[in-house]
Amino acid sequence: MTTAEHPITRSELREELREYATKADVRAAIAELETRMVKWMASITLAGLTAAVGLTAVLLRVLD
Repeated sequence: MTTAEHPITRSELREELREYATKADVRAAIAELETRMVKWMASITLAGLTAAVGLTAVLLRVLD
């Protein structure tokens, strides 16, 4: 822990900064999240379309 009596050294600072995310890490995480979101949205859209087509087919058979 850094205090006024014991300031942090450069080597301690470098060691501590290694644990923080870099801009590249953040961009990679966002890209991965975006890919997952697109896959979910495509799946949900396909499921909704399938349900709508199925419901339409059932209604057409019942109403005929």
